[in-house]
Amino acid sequence: MDNFLLENATYQIYPISFKDSNSDGIGDIKGIISKLDYLYSLGIRIIWLSPIYSSPMVDMGYDISDYYSINPKFGTMDDFDELLKECKKRGMRVIMDLVVNHTSSQHRWFKEALRDKNSKYRDYYIFKKGKDDGKLPPNNWTSTFLGSAWQELEDEKGTYYLHLFSKEQPDLNFHNEDVIQEVIKIMNFYLDKGVYGFRCDVISVIYKESFEDGEKNDKFAPVGQEHYVAKEGCHKILKRIRKECIDPHNAVMIGELYGCKIGDIKNFLDGELDTFFSFDHMQINAKRFFKIKVKPSKLKECLVKWQNSYSENGIYFENHDQLRSLNRFVKRGHEKEGSKMLLTLIYSLRGYPFVYQGEEIGSKNYLNSEFHIDDVRDIVTKKVYQLASSYHLPKCLSFKKARKEGRDDPRKPMAFSSEKGHGFTDENIKPWQKFSKNDDVINVEMQLKDKDSTIYYFIKLNELRKEKRVLSYGDIKIYSTSKNTLVYERYTEEEKVLVLINLSSRRQRVDKKILSLIKDKKVLISNVKERKEYLLPYQASIYSL
Repeated sequence: MDNFLLENATYQIYPISFKDSNSDGIGDIKGIISKLDYLYSLGIRIIWLSPIYSSPMVDMGYDISDYYSINPKFGTMDDFDELLKECKKRGMRVIMDLVVNHTSSQHRWFKEALRDKNSKYRDYYIFKKGKDDGKLPPNNWTSTFLGSAWQELEDEKGTYYLHLFSKEQPDLNFHNEDVIQEVIKIMNFYLDKGVYGFRCDVISVIYKESFEDGEKNDKFAPVGQEHYVAKEGCHKILKRIRKECIDPHNAVMIGELYGCKIGDIKNFLDGELDTFFSFDHMQINAKRFFKIKVKPSKLKECLVKWQNSYSENGIYFENHDQLRSLNRFVKRGHEKEGSKMLLTLIYSLRGYPFVYQGEEIGSKNYLNSEFHIDDVRDIVTKKVYQLASSYHLPKCLSFKKARKEGRDDPRKPMAFSSEKGHGFTDENIKPWQKFSKNDDVINVEMQLKDKDSTIYYFIKLNELRKEKRVLSYGDIKIYSTSKNTLVYERYTEEEKVLVLINLSSRRQRVDKKILSLIKDKKVLISNVKERKEYLLPYQASIYSL
Protein backbone atom coordinates (compact mmCIF):
# COMPACT_ATOMS: atom_id res chain seq x y z
CA MET A 1 0.00 0.00 0.00
CA ASP A 2 1.40 3.40 -1.00
CA ASN A 3 0.51 5.97 1.65
CA PHE A 4 0.93 9.05 -0.54
CA LEU A 5 -1.44 7.66 -3.19
CA LEU A 6 -3.98 6.71 -0.52
CA GLU A 7 -3.84 10.02 1.36
CA ASN A 8 -4.17 12.26 -1.72
CA ALA A 9 -6.69 12.44 -4.51
CA THR A 10 -5.26 11.90 -7.98
CA TYR A 11 -6.36 14.51 -10.53
CA GLN A 12 -6.61 13.27 -14.10
CA ILE A 13 -5.57 15.67 -16.84
CA TYR A 14 -6.64 15.14 -20.45
CA PRO A 15 -3.73 17.13 -21.92
CA ILE A 16 -5.27 18.19 -25.25
CA SER A 17 -8.19 19.77 -23.35
CA PHE A 18 -6.56 21.24 -20.24
CA LYS A 19 -4.58 24.38 -21.14
CA ASP A 20 -3.22 25.73 -24.45
CA SER A 21 0.04 27.69 -23.95
CA ASN A 22 0.92 28.51 -27.57
CA SER A 23 -2.40 29.60 -29.07
CA ASP A 24 -2.98 26.69 -31.43
CA GLY A 25 -6.23 25.55 -29.80
CA ILE A 26 -4.58 22.42 -28.38
CA GLY A 27 -3.70 21.86 -24.75
CA ASP A 28 -0.04 21.08 -24.07
CA ILE A 29 2.59 20.33 -21.43
CA LYS A 30 3.60 23.96 -20.93
CA GLY A 31 -0.08 24.71 -20.35
CA ILE A 32 -0.16 22.09 -17.61
CA ILE A 33 2.96 23.63 -16.03
CA SER A 34 1.25 27.04 -16.03
CA LYS A 35 -1.64 25.57 -13.99
CA LEU A 36 0.36 23.69 -11.36
CA ASP A 37 -0.11 26.48 -8.84
CA TYR A 38 -3.86 26.36 -9.48
CA LEU A 39 -3.92 22.61 -8.85
CA TYR A 40 -1.74 22.98 -5.78
CA SER A 41 -4.11 25.62 -4.38
CA LEU A 42 -6.95 23.10 -4.66
CA GLY A 43 -4.99 20.62 -2.56
CA ILE A 44 -3.96 18.39 -5.46
CA ARG A 45 -0.60 16.65 -5.06
CA ILE A 46 -0.84 13.92 -7.72
CA ILE A 47 -1.63 14.42 -11.39
CA TRP A 48 -2.28 11.63 -13.90
CA LEU A 49 -1.74 12.46 -17.55
CA SER A 50 -3.62 10.77 -20.35
CA PRO A 51 -1.10 9.72 -23.05
CA ILE A 52 1.31 12.39 -24.28
CA TYR A 53 3.48 10.04 -26.38
CA SER A 54 3.87 10.32 -30.17
CA SER A 55 0.65 9.19 -31.81
CA PRO A 56 -1.41 9.57 -35.00
CA MET A 57 -4.29 10.34 -32.56
CA VAL A 58 -6.78 7.93 -34.12
CA ASP A 59 -7.86 7.14 -30.55
CA MET A 60 -6.64 10.43 -29.07
CA GLY A 61 -3.22 9.19 -27.97
CA TYR A 62 -4.20 5.68 -26.90
CA ASP A 63 -2.60 4.57 -30.18
CA ILE A 64 1.11 5.08 -29.52
CA SER A 65 3.64 5.21 -32.36
CA ASP A 66 6.72 5.91 -30.21
CA TYR A 67 6.86 5.40 -26.45
CA TYR A 68 10.13 7.32 -26.13
CA SER A 69 9.06 10.61 -27.68
CA ILE A 70 6.44 13.23 -26.88
CA ASN A 71 3.66 14.10 -29.32
CA PRO A 72 4.72 17.42 -30.91
CA LYS A 73 1.14 18.66 -30.36
CA PHE A 74 1.90 18.57 -26.63
CA GLY A 75 5.53 19.68 -26.68
CA THR A 76 8.92 18.03 -26.29
CA MET A 77 10.68 15.67 -23.91
CA ASP A 78 12.40 18.76 -22.48
CA ASP A 79 8.94 20.15 -21.67
CA PHE A 80 8.04 16.91 -19.94
CA ASP A 81 11.27 16.97 -17.93
CA GLU A 82 10.41 20.54 -16.94
CA LEU A 83 6.96 19.40 -15.79
CA LEU A 84 8.55 16.74 -13.58
CA LYS A 85 10.95 19.33 -12.18
CA GLU A 86 8.19 21.85 -11.44
CA CYS A 87 6.02 19.20 -9.80
CA LYS A 88 8.92 18.08 -7.62
CA LYS A 89 9.44 21.69 -6.47
CA ARG A 90 5.86 21.72 -5.19
CA GLY A 91 5.89 18.24 -3.67
CA MET A 92 3.61 17.01 -6.45
CA ARG A 93 3.91 13.72 -8.33
CA VAL A 94 3.14 12.61 -11.88
CA ILE A 95 1.44 9.40 -13.00
CA MET A 96 1.58 8.49 -16.69
CA ASP A 97 -0.78 6.41 -18.77
CA LEU A 98 0.76 3.09 -19.82
CA VAL A 99 -0.86 1.74 -23.00
CA VAL A 100 0.74 -1.59 -23.87
CA ASN A 101 -2.09 -3.94 -24.82
CA HIS A 102 -1.60 -2.48 -28.29
CA THR A 103 0.47 0.03 -30.21
CA SER A 104 -0.42 2.26 -33.12
CA SER A 105 -0.34 0.65 -36.54
CA GLN A 106 2.17 3.42 -37.30
CA HIS A 107 4.63 2.12 -34.70
CA ARG A 108 8.00 1.06 -36.14
CA TRP A 109 7.49 -2.48 -34.81
CA PHE A 110 4.23 -2.97 -36.69
CA LYS A 111 5.55 -1.41 -39.87
CA GLU A 112 8.47 -3.85 -39.79
CA ALA A 113 6.10 -6.74 -39.09
CA LEU A 114 4.14 -5.87 -42.24
CA ARG A 115 7.19 -5.19 -44.38
CA ASP A 116 8.94 -8.48 -43.61
CA LYS A 117 6.97 -11.45 -42.30
CA ASN A 118 10.27 -13.08 -41.28
CA SER A 119 11.18 -10.07 -39.11
CA LYS A 120 11.40 -10.61 -35.34
CA TYR A 121 8.69 -7.94 -35.05
CA ARG A 122 6.19 -10.24 -36.74
CA ASP A 123 5.98 -12.09 -33.44
CA TYR A 124 5.49 -8.82 -31.52
CA TYR A 125 1.89 -8.91 -32.73
CA ILE A 126 -0.80 -11.54 -33.21
CA PHE A 127 -1.08 -12.67 -36.82
CA LYS A 128 -3.25 -15.64 -37.73
CA LYS A 129 -4.41 -17.41 -40.89
CA GLY A 130 -8.11 -17.03 -41.50
CA LYS A 131 -10.71 -19.80 -41.58
CA ASP A 132 -12.15 -21.30 -44.76
CA ASP A 133 -8.88 -20.84 -46.70
CA GLY A 134 -8.52 -17.34 -45.31
CA LYS A 135 -11.92 -16.08 -46.39
CA LEU A 136 -13.10 -15.64 -42.80
CA PRO A 137 -11.37 -14.18 -39.72
CA PRO A 138 -9.53 -16.65 -37.43
CA ASN A 139 -12.36 -16.59 -34.88
CA ASN A 140 -15.59 -14.78 -34.06
CA TRP A 141 -14.13 -12.25 -31.60
CA THR A 142 -15.53 -8.74 -31.83
CA SER A 143 -13.85 -5.43 -31.11
CA THR A 144 -14.80 -3.10 -28.27
CA PHE A 145 -15.01 -0.48 -31.01
CA LEU A 146 -17.55 -2.66 -32.90
CA GLY A 147 -17.13 -5.11 -35.75
CA SER A 148 -14.62 -7.95 -36.02
CA ALA A 149 -11.50 -7.90 -33.85
CA TRP A 150 -9.47 -9.05 -36.90
CA GLN A 151 -8.15 -7.07 -39.85
CA GLU A 152 -7.04 -8.77 -43.05
CA LEU A 153 -3.69 -7.69 -44.49
CA GLU A 154 -3.94 -5.97 -47.87
CA ASP A 155 -0.74 -7.53 -49.19
CA GLU A 156 -1.27 -10.97 -47.63
CA LYS A 157 -4.80 -12.08 -48.29
CA GLY A 158 -6.02 -14.66 -45.83
CA THR A 159 -3.74 -13.41 -43.03
CA TYR A 160 -5.23 -11.30 -40.23
CA TYR A 161 -4.00 -9.41 -37.17
CA LEU A 162 -5.84 -8.98 -33.88
CA HIS A 163 -7.10 -5.62 -32.63
CA LEU A 164 -9.39 -5.60 -29.61
CA PHE A 165 -9.97 -1.89 -30.23
CA SER A 166 -9.63 -0.01 -33.55
CA LYS A 167 -7.86 -1.56 -36.54
CA GLU A 168 -5.21 1.13 -36.09
CA GLN A 169 -4.42 -0.40 -32.67
CA PRO A 170 -2.92 -3.87 -33.26
CA ASP A 171 -2.59 -5.98 -30.10
CA LEU A 172 0.86 -6.94 -28.85
CA ASN A 173 1.77 -10.57 -28.28
CA PHE A 174 2.55 -11.08 -24.58
CA HIS A 175 3.48 -14.71 -25.20
CA ASN A 176 6.70 -13.22 -26.62
CA GLU A 177 9.40 -12.56 -23.99
CA ASP A 178 10.83 -9.76 -26.15
CA VAL A 179 7.54 -7.85 -25.86
CA ILE A 180 7.59 -8.14 -22.07
CA GLN A 181 11.17 -6.90 -22.03
CA GLU A 182 10.20 -3.92 -24.23
CA VAL A 183 7.43 -2.97 -21.78
CA ILE A 184 9.78 -3.21 -18.80
CA LYS A 185 12.30 -1.05 -20.65
CA ILE A 186 9.67 1.60 -21.39
CA MET A 187 8.50 1.71 -17.78
CA ASN A 188 12.00 1.94 -16.37
CA PHE A 189 12.82 4.76 -18.79
CA TYR A 190 10.10 6.96 -17.30
CA LEU A 191 10.51 5.77 -13.71
CA ASP A 192 14.20 6.69 -13.92
CA LYS A 193 13.09 10.19 -14.93
CA GLY A 194 11.13 10.47 -11.71
CA VAL A 195 7.60 9.47 -12.73
CA TYR A 196 5.59 8.31 -9.70
CA GLY A 197 3.92 5.41 -11.48
CA PHE A 198 1.46 4.32 -14.14
CA ARG A 199 -2.23 4.00 -14.76
CA CYS A 200 -2.27 0.87 -16.90
CA ASP A 201 -4.80 1.02 -19.71
CA VAL A 202 -6.96 -2.14 -20.17
CA ILE A 203 -4.19 -4.08 -18.45
CA SER A 204 -6.51 -7.01 -17.68
CA VAL A 205 -6.67 -8.10 -21.34
CA ILE A 206 -3.01 -8.18 -22.37
CA TYR A 207 -2.63 -11.98 -22.29
CA LYS A 208 -4.65 -13.99 -24.79
CA GLU A 209 -4.88 -17.51 -23.39
CA SER A 210 -6.43 -19.13 -26.45
CA PHE A 211 -7.92 -18.17 -29.78
CA GLU A 212 -11.02 -20.34 -29.75
CA ASP A 213 -14.35 -18.88 -30.81
CA GLY A 214 -16.03 -16.88 -28.08
CA GLU A 215 -19.42 -17.62 -26.61
CA LYS A 216 -22.20 -15.40 -27.88
CA ASN A 217 -23.36 -13.04 -25.13
CA ASP A 218 -25.56 -10.00 -24.85
CA LYS A 219 -24.69 -7.51 -27.54
CA PHE A 220 -23.09 -5.06 -25.10
CA ALA A 221 -19.96 -7.12 -24.37
CA PRO A 222 -17.37 -8.05 -26.99
CA VAL A 223 -17.39 -11.70 -28.04
CA GLY A 224 -14.31 -13.63 -26.94
CA GLN A 225 -13.57 -11.97 -23.59
CA GLU A 226 -13.49 -15.31 -21.74
CA HIS A 227 -10.27 -16.10 -23.63
CA TYR A 228 -8.31 -13.01 -22.61
CA VAL A 229 -9.72 -11.23 -19.53
CA ALA A 230 -7.79 -11.70 -16.25
CA LYS A 231 -5.88 -14.79 -17.32
CA GLU A 232 -3.06 -16.41 -15.34
CA GLY A 233 -0.52 -15.25 -17.90
CA CYS A 234 -1.55 -11.65 -17.24
CA HIS A 235 -0.98 -12.08 -13.51
CA LYS A 236 2.48 -13.57 -14.03
CA ILE A 237 3.47 -10.61 -16.22
CA LEU A 238 2.16 -8.02 -13.74
CA LYS A 239 4.02 -9.70 -10.87
CA ARG A 240 7.23 -9.46 -12.92
CA ILE A 241 6.62 -5.82 -13.71
CA ARG A 242 5.97 -5.13 -10.03
CA LYS A 243 9.21 -6.83 -9.04
CA GLU A 244 11.42 -5.47 -11.83
CA CYS A 245 10.04 -1.93 -12.26
CA ILE A 246 7.58 -0.71 -9.68
CA ASP A 247 9.03 -1.85 -6.34
CA PRO A 248 12.67 -0.87 -7.06
CA HIS A 249 11.46 2.68 -7.81
CA ASN A 250 8.96 2.84 -4.90
CA ALA A 251 6.40 3.57 -7.59
CA VAL A 252 2.68 2.82 -7.97
CA MET A 253 0.68 0.81 -10.46
CA ILE A 254 -3.02 1.44 -11.06
CA GLY A 255 -4.97 -0.98 -13.23
CA GLU A 256 -7.93 -0.33 -15.49
CA LEU A 257 -9.54 -3.76 -15.08
CA TYR A 258 -11.58 -3.81 -18.26
CA GLY A 259 -13.98 -6.73 -18.57
CA CYS A 260 -13.34 -8.00 -15.03
CA LYS A 261 -16.04 -9.26 -12.70
CA ILE A 262 -15.89 -8.68 -8.97
CA GLY A 263 -14.42 -12.12 -8.33
CA ASP A 264 -11.54 -11.49 -10.76
CA ILE A 265 -10.10 -8.60 -8.75
CA LYS A 266 -8.51 -10.44 -5.84
CA ASN A 267 -5.61 -11.84 -7.87
CA PHE A 268 -4.69 -8.39 -9.19
CA LEU A 269 -4.15 -7.21 -5.61
CA ASP A 270 -1.75 -10.04 -4.77
CA GLY A 271 1.63 -8.44 -5.48
CA GLU A 272 0.47 -6.65 -8.64
CA LEU A 273 -1.62 -3.45 -8.42
CA ASP A 274 -1.93 -0.77 -5.72
CA THR A 275 -5.48 0.06 -6.75
CA PHE A 276 -7.83 -0.50 -9.67
CA PHE A 277 -10.73 0.88 -11.65
CA SER A 278 -13.85 -1.25 -11.91
CA PHE A 279 -16.74 -0.48 -14.25
CA ASP A 280 -19.91 -1.75 -12.60
CA HIS A 281 -21.19 1.67 -11.49
CA MET A 282 -20.38 3.09 -14.93
CA GLN A 283 -22.37 0.36 -16.69
CA ILE A 284 -25.58 0.43 -14.65
CA ASN A 285 -27.58 1.51 -17.71
CA ALA A 286 -25.49 -0.37 -20.29
CA LYS A 287 -28.46 -2.42 -21.46
CA ARG A 288 -30.75 0.60 -21.68
CA PHE A 289 -30.64 1.88 -25.24
CA PHE A 290 -30.87 5.59 -24.47
CA LYS A 291 -31.16 5.99 -20.71
CA ILE A 292 -28.35 7.91 -19.00
CA LYS A 293 -29.82 8.82 -15.61
CA VAL A 294 -29.05 6.25 -12.92
CA LYS A 295 -31.49 5.32 -10.17
CA PRO A 296 -30.07 6.21 -6.73
CA SER A 297 -30.93 2.73 -5.44
CA LYS A 298 -28.93 1.12 -8.26
CA LEU A 299 -25.91 3.31 -7.54
CA LYS A 300 -26.11 2.48 -3.84
CA GLU A 301 -26.37 -1.24 -4.51
CA CYS A 302 -23.28 -1.14 -6.70
CA LEU A 303 -21.17 0.99 -4.35
CA VAL A 304 -22.04 -1.16 -1.32
CA LYS A 305 -21.14 -4.37 -3.15
CA TRP A 306 -17.66 -3.15 -4.03
CA GLN A 307 -17.05 -1.45 -0.68
CA ASN A 308 -17.86 -4.68 1.14
CA SER A 309 -15.56 -6.65 -1.16
CA TYR A 310 -12.33 -4.61 -1.41
CA SER A 311 -10.47 -1.93 0.52
CA GLU A 312 -8.34 -1.02 -2.53
CA ASN A 313 -11.10 0.33 -4.80
CA GLY A 314 -10.24 3.25 -7.04
CA ILE A 315 -13.12 5.63 -6.25
CA TYR A 316 -14.19 7.67 -9.26
CA PHE A 317 -17.24 8.92 -11.16
CA GLU A 318 -15.58 10.57 -14.16
CA ASN A 319 -12.71 10.18 -16.59
CA HIS A 320 -11.93 10.78 -20.27
CA ASP A 321 -14.17 7.86 -21.30
CA GLN A 322 -17.27 8.58 -19.18
CA LEU A 323 -20.11 11.07 -19.41
CA ARG A 324 -20.08 13.78 -16.77
CA SER A 325 -21.33 12.51 -13.44
CA LEU A 326 -23.87 15.31 -12.93
CA ASN A 327 -25.67 14.19 -16.08
CA ARG A 328 -25.63 10.59 -14.86
CA PHE A 329 -26.40 10.72 -11.16
CA VAL A 330 -28.02 14.10 -10.37
CA LYS A 331 -31.41 15.55 -11.31
CA ARG A 332 -31.42 18.85 -13.17
CA GLY A 333 -31.74 21.83 -10.84
CA HIS A 334 -29.66 20.19 -8.10
CA GLU A 335 -26.22 20.58 -9.68
CA LYS A 336 -24.52 22.47 -6.86
CA GLU A 337 -25.44 20.13 -4.01
CA GLY A 338 -25.23 17.12 -6.36
CA SER A 339 -21.65 17.82 -7.45
CA LYS A 340 -20.59 18.24 -3.82
CA MET A 341 -22.36 15.02 -2.83
CA LEU A 342 -20.52 13.01 -5.48
CA LEU A 343 -17.18 14.50 -4.46
CA THR A 344 -17.94 13.64 -0.82
CA LEU A 345 -18.41 10.01 -1.84
CA ILE A 346 -15.08 10.01 -3.68
CA TYR A 347 -13.23 11.41 -0.66
CA SER A 348 -14.95 9.42 2.08
CA LEU A 349 -15.60 5.93 0.71
CA ARG A 350 -12.93 3.33 1.45
CA GLY A 351 -10.27 3.34 -1.26
CA TYR A 352 -8.19 5.63 -3.45
CA PRO A 353 -9.84 8.88 -4.65
CA PHE A 354 -9.62 9.96 -8.30
CA VAL A 355 -11.08 13.10 -9.87
CA TYR A 356 -11.16 14.29 -13.46
CA GLN A 357 -10.47 17.81 -14.70
CA GLY A 358 -13.56 19.98 -14.37
CA GLU A 359 -15.10 17.85 -11.65
CA GLU A 360 -13.97 20.45 -9.12
CA ILE A 361 -16.30 23.01 -10.73
CA GLY A 362 -19.22 20.70 -11.52
CA SER A 363 -18.68 20.50 -15.29
CA LYS A 364 -21.54 19.07 -17.34
CA ASN A 365 -22.07 17.47 -20.74
CA TYR A 366 -22.80 19.56 -23.80
CA LEU A 367 -26.36 20.78 -24.14
CA ASN A 368 -28.25 18.62 -26.63
CA SER A 369 -29.06 21.67 -28.73
CA GLU A 370 -25.42 22.69 -29.21
CA PHE A 371 -23.66 19.43 -30.11
CA HIS A 372 -24.17 17.77 -33.49
CA ILE A 373 -22.67 14.94 -35.53
CA ASP A 374 -20.35 17.40 -37.31
CA ASP A 375 -18.85 18.33 -33.91
CA VAL A 376 -17.85 14.76 -33.06
CA ARG A 377 -14.15 13.99 -32.66
CA ASP A 378 -14.36 10.63 -30.90
CA ILE A 379 -13.89 7.41 -32.89
CA VAL A 380 -16.42 5.54 -30.70
CA THR A 381 -19.17 8.14 -31.17
CA LYS A 382 -18.68 7.96 -34.93
CA LYS A 383 -18.76 4.15 -35.06
CA VAL A 384 -21.88 3.87 -32.89
CA TYR A 385 -23.62 6.51 -35.01
CA GLN A 386 -22.74 4.62 -38.21
CA LEU A 387 -23.95 1.32 -36.76
CA ALA A 388 -27.21 2.78 -35.45
CA SER A 389 -27.82 4.49 -38.80
CA SER A 390 -27.26 1.17 -40.61
CA TYR A 391 -30.33 -0.15 -38.78
CA HIS A 392 -32.32 2.70 -40.34
CA LEU A 393 -32.85 4.55 -37.08
CA PRO A 394 -33.71 8.23 -37.60
CA LYS A 395 -30.60 10.42 -37.49
CA CYS A 396 -31.69 12.07 -34.25
CA LEU A 397 -32.04 8.72 -32.48
CA SER A 398 -28.82 7.37 -33.97
CA PHE A 399 -27.00 10.40 -32.62
CA LYS A 400 -28.70 10.12 -29.23
CA LYS A 401 -27.42 6.54 -28.93
CA ALA A 402 -23.95 7.57 -30.12
CA ARG A 403 -23.79 10.36 -27.53
CA LYS A 404 -24.68 7.91 -24.76
CA GLU A 405 -21.87 5.53 -25.73
CA GLY A 406 -19.41 8.14 -26.97
CA ARG A 407 -16.70 10.15 -25.26
CA ASP A 408 -16.87 13.68 -26.65
CA ASP A 409 -18.63 15.24 -23.66
CA PRO A 410 -15.89 14.78 -21.03
CA ARG A 411 -13.21 15.80 -23.51
CA LYS A 412 -14.29 19.36 -24.18
CA PRO A 413 -11.72 22.01 -23.22
CA MET A 414 -11.41 23.03 -19.58
CA ALA A 415 -13.13 26.33 -18.73
CA PHE A 416 -11.05 28.60 -16.52
CA SER A 417 -12.92 31.86 -17.17
CA SER A 418 -16.04 33.38 -18.73
CA GLU A 419 -14.09 35.23 -21.40
CA LYS A 420 -13.97 34.14 -25.02
CA GLY A 421 -11.47 31.29 -25.11
CA HIS A 422 -12.47 30.52 -21.50
CA GLY A 423 -8.89 30.76 -20.26
CA PHE A 424 -8.09 27.55 -22.15
CA THR A 425 -6.84 29.38 -25.24
CA ASP A 426 -6.72 32.91 -26.67
CA GLU A 427 -10.03 34.57 -27.47
CA ASN A 428 -9.65 34.44 -31.27
CA ILE A 429 -8.41 30.85 -31.44
CA LYS A 430 -10.70 27.96 -32.36
CA PRO A 431 -10.14 25.10 -29.88
CA TRP A 432 -9.60 21.54 -31.13
CA GLN A 433 -13.08 20.69 -29.79
CA LYS A 434 -15.83 23.23 -29.27
CA PHE A 435 -16.75 24.89 -25.99
CA SER A 436 -20.19 24.62 -24.41
CA LYS A 437 -22.60 27.41 -23.53
CA ASN A 438 -22.36 26.01 -20.01
CA ASP A 439 -18.77 27.27 -19.89
CA ASP A 440 -20.01 30.87 -19.65
CA VAL A 441 -21.24 30.15 -16.13
CA ILE A 442 -19.51 26.90 -15.11
CA ASN A 443 -15.86 27.87 -14.94
CA VAL A 444 -13.09 28.36 -12.38
CA GLU A 445 -13.33 32.17 -12.37
CA MET A 446 -17.05 32.20 -11.61
CA GLN A 447 -16.71 29.51 -8.96
CA LEU A 448 -13.99 31.40 -7.12
CA LYS A 449 -16.36 34.36 -6.77
CA ASP A 450 -18.87 32.24 -4.84
CA LYS A 451 -17.72 30.99 -1.43
CA ASP A 452 -20.53 28.40 -1.51
CA SER A 453 -19.40 26.94 -4.85
CA THR A 454 -18.26 23.43 -5.66
CA ILE A 455 -14.62 24.48 -5.97
CA TYR A 456 -14.42 25.77 -2.39
CA TYR A 457 -16.10 22.61 -1.16
CA PHE A 458 -13.54 20.62 -3.15
CA ILE A 459 -10.71 22.47 -1.41
CA LYS A 460 -12.28 21.70 1.99
CA LEU A 461 -12.52 18.01 1.10
CA ASN A 462 -8.83 17.88 0.24
CA GLU A 463 -7.99 19.56 3.54
CA LEU A 464 -10.28 17.21 5.46
CA ARG A 465 -8.77 14.05 3.97
CA LYS A 466 -5.29 15.23 5.04
CA GLU A 467 -6.52 16.21 8.50
CA LYS A 468 -8.61 13.09 9.17
CA ARG A 469 -6.44 10.03 8.53
CA VAL A 470 -9.46 7.85 9.18
CA LEU A 471 -10.74 8.83 5.71
CA SER A 472 -7.61 7.24 4.22
CA TYR A 473 -6.90 4.36 6.57
CA GLY A 474 -10.19 3.61 8.27
CA ASP A 475 -12.23 0.47 7.83
CA ILE A 476 -15.87 0.85 6.79
CA LYS A 477 -19.18 -0.14 8.33
CA ILE A 478 -22.26 0.41 6.18
CA TYR A 479 -25.57 0.90 7.97
CA SER A 480 -28.86 -0.52 6.81
CA THR A 481 -30.93 2.44 5.60
CA SER A 482 -33.53 3.31 2.96
CA LYS A 483 -32.69 2.46 -0.64
CA ASN A 484 -31.86 6.06 -1.59
CA THR A 485 -29.56 6.86 1.33
CA LEU A 486 -26.06 5.67 2.09
CA VAL A 487 -24.82 5.88 5.68
CA TYR A 488 -21.42 4.54 6.67
CA GLU A 489 -18.87 4.79 9.42
CA ARG A 490 -15.15 5.05 8.73
CA TYR A 491 -13.20 3.98 11.78
CA THR A 492 -9.79 3.22 13.23
CA GLU A 493 -8.86 2.53 16.85
CA GLU A 494 -8.17 6.26 17.27
CA GLU A 495 -11.13 7.93 15.57
CA LYS A 496 -14.50 7.52 13.86
CA VAL A 497 -16.53 9.55 11.44
CA LEU A 498 -20.07 9.00 10.18
CA VAL A 499 -21.00 9.86 6.61
CA LEU A 500 -24.63 10.56 5.65
CA ILE A 501 -25.46 10.68 1.95
CA ASN A 502 -28.77 11.28 0.21
CA LEU A 503 -28.36 9.95 -3.32
CA SER A 504 -31.73 11.28 -4.46
CA SER A 505 -33.52 14.54 -5.25
CA ARG A 506 -36.11 13.98 -2.49
CA ARG A 507 -35.94 14.45 1.24
CA GLN A 508 -35.14 11.24 3.10
CA ARG A 509 -36.01 10.34 6.67
CA VAL A 510 -33.15 9.58 9.05
CA ASP A 511 -33.36 6.47 11.19
CA LYS A 512 -33.61 7.11 14.96
CA LYS A 513 -30.51 5.02 15.54
CA ILE A 514 -28.55 7.29 13.17
CA LEU A 515 -30.00 10.39 14.81
CA SER A 516 -28.82 9.18 18.20
CA LEU A 517 -25.30 8.69 16.84
CA ILE A 518 -24.96 12.23 15.50
CA LYS A 519 -26.74 14.02 18.33
CA ASP A 520 -24.50 16.86 19.55
CA LYS A 521 -21.67 15.67 17.30
CA LYS A 522 -19.43 18.03 15.36
CA VAL A 523 -20.12 18.44 11.64
CA LEU A 524 -16.80 18.21 9.81
CA ILE A 525 -18.25 19.13 6.43
CA SER A 526 -21.69 19.41 4.85
CA ASN A 527 -22.88 20.52 1.44
CA VAL A 528 -26.15 21.91 2.85
CA LYS A 529 -27.37 23.43 6.10
CA GLU A 530 -28.26 20.11 7.64
CA ARG A 531 -31.53 19.22 9.37
CA LYS A 532 -31.15 16.46 11.93
CA GLU A 533 -34.59 14.89 11.38
CA TYR A 534 -34.17 14.29 7.62
CA LEU A 535 -31.68 14.51 4.77
CA LEU A 536 -32.19 17.23 2.17
CA PRO A 537 -31.91 16.40 -1.55
CA TYR A 538 -28.35 15.22 -2.35
CA GLN A 539 -27.21 16.07 1.16
CA ALA A 540 -23.71 14.90 2.12
CA SER A 541 -22.57 15.42 5.72
CA ILE A 542 -19.63 14.01 7.66
CA TYR A 543 -19.79 13.95 11.47
CA SER A 544 -17.00 13.34 13.94
CA LEU A 545 -18.05 10.62 16.39
